[in-house]
Amino acid sequence: MAKKAIKRGAILLRFRGKTRIFELYPAEQWPDQHEADIGLFRLCECEYVDGKKRERWLSLGGQKYTFFTLEALNQLLLKELAAPGWLEALERPKPNFHKGDWARWHGPNYITRQVKLGSGPFLWIDGQWRVWVADLKFGQRMLCCDELTLVDRFGREVPA
Repeated sequence: MAKKAIKRGAILLRFRGKTRIFELYPAEQWPDQHEADIGLFRLCECEYVDGKKRERWLSLGGQKYTFFTLEALNQLLLKELAAPGWLEALERPKPNFHKGDWARWHGPNYITRQVKLGSGPFLWIDGQWRVWVADLKFGQRMLCCDELTLVDRFGREVPA
């Protein structure tokens, strides 16, 4: 990252003789990332080992960028206090998407693409429902269901 990200705040946890800090960075600082929605945060986990501060971005599922809702952050903190390393996303109503459906993706900077769903919806760590899609330009990628509108194979919206 060329410029330093601006921290919104930090949460300090001390348990079992170990100090951990979670620094919160607003997702808007990464506008090129398709999951960086307003109201989400990227977390940097800091630990002090042998008097030195060690930082790492909290990312899950092999993704370089993982963004969290405040509810997911609350779940993370509660689980860390009870059993470190375990996070459950909050339950949200599952969208009516199915593998093989066609959808129109409304991405950043007014980009729209017609994509075919490669999976059914699954609850991601940020508390949002996501699907895998195959995009000819970018390959396989994960998209938020909130950014999708069901269409038929000719691109016409399907009534809900």
